[in-house]
Amino acid sequence: MTASRARSPEPQRSPQPLDRKNKRLPASRKLSANNSVANKSAANKNVKRLPRTDSFPLPIWVRVLLSTQKVSIAMTVLLTISVFAIYGWTVYAQEQWNQQYKKLEQLKRQERQLTTAEGSFDNDMLRSIQKKPGDLVRESPEKSIFLQAAPLRPKRDVPATVSELPKNKPNESLGY
Repeated sequence: MTASRARSPEPQRSPQPLDRKNKRLPASRKLSANNSVANKSAANKNVKRLPRTDSFPLPIWVRVLLSTQKVSIAMTVLLTISVFAIYGWTVYAQEQWNQQYKKLEQLKRQERQLTTAEGSFDNDMLRSIQKKPGDLVRESPEKSIFLQAAPLRPKRDVPATVSELPKNKPNESLGY
């Protein structure tokens, strides 16, 4: 070994190239692979890089178009969310309406059944009265009960506004 060789470190050997089936390439193909790597590095030296976008300002019309695109994307997202919300509310409201309508129909059916039952009850009562007319007694003033009228209450003042209403008194029944 010479002195110049002893000072420089040995270059690292690259692994032998593999073909697509992970088999070692023959020596003739190794050379062509090494040559293609060398050609690529030489080609990289000839390629010019594009300037960075920060190094020069964009024209105003490009900036306007970019900001318009961002705003339109945001508006599209918001409108899509609002459409789904309105659609969901519509479906929910329609479902609630259907449930309430079913309840209404059921109540109408019950009302018709009660009316029919009341009519048949009245009819049965009239038939039983016609069969036994002696069970009923005609009205007469001697058999009537008269009640004394309740004494008149003093007239109470009605407050002018709602805030003057007494809040500490419980609700009083006024009677019939």
